[in-house]
Formats: sequence, structure tokens, C-alpha cells
Amino acid sequence: MNRNNKGITNLYGHRIFNYLILCLFGLSVSLSVSAQKDKQKQGAKVYIDYADILRYNQMELPNVQIAKGNVKFRYKDMTLLCDSAYLNEQQSTFQAFGHVDLKRKDGTRITCQRAYYDGYLQTLKAREKVVVRQPFKSLKCDSLDYNMISNVANYFGGRGTLTYGNSVVVADQGDYNTETHDANFDGNVVIHTPKYDINTPTARGNTDTGLMNVLGKSIIRTKRGEVVHTNDGTYNSKTDYMQLNGYSTIKSPQRDIEGNNIIYNSTTGDAEGHGNVKINDKVNKRTMVGDNVTYNSKTGHTEGHGKVKIIDHKEQRTITGEDVIYNANTGHSEGHGNVKIVDNLKKRTITGDHLLYNSKTHVGEGKGNVDYIDYKSKHAFKGDYVHYTDTAAIAYGGNPGPVAKDFSESNDTLFIHADTISMKAFNIDTPQGYRKIFGVDNVRAYRTDIQAVCGFFIANTKDSCLVMYQEPIVWSDNRQLLGDSIKVFMNDSTIREAHILGNALSIEELNDKEHYNQIASKTMHAQFIDGKIRTAQAISNVVTVYYPIEERDSSLIGLNYLETDTMRIYMSPQRQLEKIWTNKFTSTLYPMTQIPPDKTLLPNFHWYEAVRPKDKYDIFRKVARKDDTDIRPSEVAAPPRQQIAN
Repeated sequence: MNRNNKGITNLYGHRIFNYLILCLFGLSVSLSVSAQKDKQKQGAKVYIDYADILRYNQMELPNVQIAKGNVKFRYKDMTLLCDSAYLNEQQSTFQAFGHVDLKRKDGTRITCQRAYYDGYLQTLKAREKVVVRQPFKSLKCDSLDYNMISNVANYFGGRGTLTYGNSVVVADQGDYNTETHDANFDGNVVIHTPKYDINTPTARGNTDTGLMNVLGKSIIRTKRGEVVHTNDGTYNSKTDYMQLNGYSTIKSPQRDIEGNNIIYNSTTGDAEGHGNVKINDKVNKRTMVGDNVTYNSKTGHTEGHGKVKIIDHKEQRTITGEDVIYNANTGHSEGHGNVKIVDNLKKRTITGDHLLYNSKTHVGEGKGNVDYIDYKSKHAFKGDYVHYTDTAAIAYGGNPGPVAKDFSESNDTLFIHADTISMKAFNIDTPQGYRKIFGVDNVRAYRTDIQAVCGFFIANTKDSCLVMYQEPIVWSDNRQLLGDSIKVFMNDSTIREAHILGNALSIEELNDKEHYNQIASKTMHAQFIDGKIRTAQAISNVVTVYYPIEERDSSLIGLNYLETDTMRIYMSPQRQLEKIWTNKFTSTLYPMTQIPPDKTLLPNFHWYEAVRPKDKYDIFRKVARKDDTDIRPSEVAAPPRQQIAN
């Protein structure tokens, strides 16, 4: 048997490497630098149990002993097997090559292809197919470095797998501090534990506290069924506390959460988010959205700030606002700043600057630009102040003023706005129930099949009649109706009749958007089917401008200018002219290239496209019909100004 005491100091590095592995797997072992130096001076023995070749050549490799072939070292309770080894006592280094296998009596075993220890730098390096094993613990990696000064061990150079107990960490590289127990993993990190699985580019954690911080595009899957997507998140497996920074999502069978900054605890039910937060509580059927939202799934209390939206799917109620407090258990809801409450169960929508509502008592109050719509009872209001119950509502004040909405049984809502508006209901809970609505100044109405503006209106839901005074205009499809007063009768869903009294003018815009068919008379009556005009009668001083159309290519043939006393017009369902009836008349047909400029438009022609309400939100715009070129005598006097009670 060959022994050489010159390798004692060099082989001392094996003991350091063994301590590194013990620390990596949570064993309570530590060494100080001073203790290392003391033990080096003591000269612990190294036993070379076997080597096929053992030689020393001071000229070839100064201070280096070379062992080759089935080399077996022993140092204290460690045994090292390898194919060859270089031992340098003077530089306090050793190198082992080929099938390096280090074993300890406690069961620790390290295998690799190459190992190098530097006693002066106090670093140990293991290379190629590194495997560290202990009972219930193992580390597999390509390269492993350990710095005894900083107490940091580093593995790199390929995928490394760390297994301890029931947990596994796989990463391209990692480091671990044996004193603080902080660990860092980088490069496609995969972590499997009994409580969660993590996929992340980078992980920072501590084995004592249970905290794990992930950085980069990461996925955390907990055993509770939660799936977390985040770029910066911290999770505590001991308390289930989770904090996510930057846009992140949490999905689970109980609830889904997304936002820029999230604090969440699945055990307590507390959830808190900041920055574009969305919480979808699947158990209680509620969805909360806002810049800052706090929620407890057990108490039902929700509080949000900054563009908040709360949807109670069970109660079929949606609340939005800048600041919202909502409790589904008590029925209390409170909102401040651009608040909107949509109650689909009660078929109500309320908006305003400040709203209070209790779903248990059915009493609500709003201040500041309040808009109340009761779709079930077919009444609606808008004003600066609204107080409402299930059977009544009062609205007044505000800018641009109150608004009333659809009073028919139609599914297509008619929205009517006026500076002053009032409603009185009769027999509201009976089949004979009806309402009277009065609107004064800047009246604008919109529905998909009809739009109108005027200065004063009276609506009666009993006979579905809307009477307009003071420069009224009515539009239907591509047709515009003007007169001193207009009376419109509605079916359940569409316009049925229109009567124009005084300075009646009907204008139809053609498809080319450049030419207009026009009829002017003192009075005019029109009948509609399915919202489309089918017949019309013009009475007294009738003047028409009409463009016949070539059926083959839909081109304009010319302009037909006609004057008569009475005219009846019949239209097809496709809005094509079927026939015209008139008594004595004068008429001239001008070819398209020979139309006199003064014949294309009637003297009182005005096309008010800029005034026309474009949608239900456009009814609040104030646009005057009259201008300097629109001055006409008024043959029908406007009704007297009435006092409208609130």
C-alpha cells in the first residue's frame, strides 16, 4: 500500500467540498477560515489506499504528486475514488480526474468527472456530470463552485437539479448562501414543492422563511388550484400570502384576479389590488374592477377607488364610479364620482356624481348630474337631483338638464332630452297605466328609426302621441320633415303617423348624397309601415322637386319640377316611388345636364344633418336649428308657455 504525507494539506480541500454539500442540503455545519488554518497546521493524514501508478517528479511538475489508475484516497471519514489525481502541497491544491467519486460515512456521495480545490482562495470546483447525494437529497449539475469566504455555492454550465425532501428545483444555474439560507436560481427555473409548482426565468428565495420571489415571465401553480402569471411575484408557502408586482393574474376555481399590483391570501379571503385590477369571485358571483380594490370574499365587503366597477351577478347589479363601497349582505351601495348603478333585476340604471342605494329598502338618492332610468316601469329622468323609489321619481336641475326616455312598449328605446322635464304617472300598477311628460327648451330625441328636435313637446303614453312645437324637425332614415308643429303617433316599436302643420317640408336625401327629393306645402300627412314611409299627402301650395331614376342602372334621369294644390305619394317597402296622384298641376322635366341652378333646391330648403342626433348620447348636444338664412313666417302659433311642476 502506498502512502504519501505530502498530500495531506492538498486533500484537505475534500473536507471543504464535503461541508459545502452538507450546507446545501440544510445540515448544520460551519467552518471559519481560522479553523481551517489551524487544522492545516495539525497535518491531518491523507491515505492513498491504491493507485496503479504513483510518482513524483520535481523537475517535471514541481511539488506535485501524480496518482493514476484506480486511485483511492482516504481523508478522515471521506473516501475519494478517481482515475487520476494531482496533489500540490505547497500551493494547497489538488485535482482529481475521471470517475471522481467521493463518499462519506454519513451517506454523502459526490460524483463528477473533474474536481479542483484551491486552499488559498478557499474555493472548490467540481466539473462534468456532478451528482451530490444524501438520504432524501440530491444535486445534479454540470459545474459546481463554492466560495468559503462568502459562504456562497454556485452551480452552472447546464441544467441543474436540486432535490430535497419532496421538493425539486431545476435551473440552468443557481447559488446558495449557507449562512443566510438565501438561494438564487436563474435560467428556465422549474420548482416543484408539495404546495406549489413554479416556472420562472429567475427565482430568489429563503429556505427558512418559505418566501420565494420570481422574476420574469413566471407561472405559479398552487395545490389549491390557483394558477398565477406574473413577472415579479413573492409567495409564502407557509401563510399562503402572495404579493405580485407588475401586471399579474391569478386564476382558481374560486376566483380570478388580475392587476398591476396584487396582494392575495386564499386562506383569509382577503384580496387587494392596485392598478387596473379585476377580481372575479366565482363563488359569490361578483366581479370587481378598479385602480385600487379591496375585497373579502367571506364578508362580502368591497371597496374600490379609481374607475371602479363592481358586478354582482347574483343580484344582477353593476356599480361603477371613482369611489365605490358595496356590501351584498346588507344591500348598501354608495358611489362618488361618475357613479353608475345598473340593476338588471329591477331593470333600472342610475348614474350621477353621488349615489346612494339600498337594494333591501329600494330607496335611492342621487346628487349631481343624475340619470335615472326604470326600464320595467317605462320611465326615466336625468337631473342634478333625483330621489326615487319603486313607484316614483323626481328629477330637476343640472346641466344640460333632465332627460326622459322610452315610454312605449318598444324594445328600441326612445331617448328624449329637454332643459326642463316632468312626468306624472296614472294607474301605474295596472294595465291601464300611462304617463304624461312635458319637455321645455332644447328638446332632442333619438331612436334608431326616428330622431327629432324642437323647443317644446308633450308626450302621452296613453295614445303613444308626441307633439312638437317651436321649430320642430323629424328625421326617419334618409328623410327629414320640417314644419311649424309636428305630431307623431307611435306603434309599439316604430313610427305610425306624422302630421306636419304649417310650412311643411319633406326632404329625401338620395344615395349620391348630392341630390334631394323635396315636397313643400302648407300641411302634410305621412303614414309609415315598419318604420318606413308608405304614403304621404301634401295639401295647399304644393311644390315638388323630384329626380326620376333609371331602373336599369339606378342613374338619375333628370329633375321634375311640379306645382299643384294637392298631392298623394305612394312608396314601396323598398322606399321606391310607386306612383304620384295629383289634380291640376304644372310640371317641367329637366335633363340632368340642363337643370337650372335655381330649381335644384326649394326656397325654404334646409338640410339639418349637423343638428340631427347621431345616437342616444348625442341628445345632450345643444344645436340651434335657426340661422340667418332660415327665417320663415310662422302660420301655426306656438302653444302658451306652461308651468311644469317638478
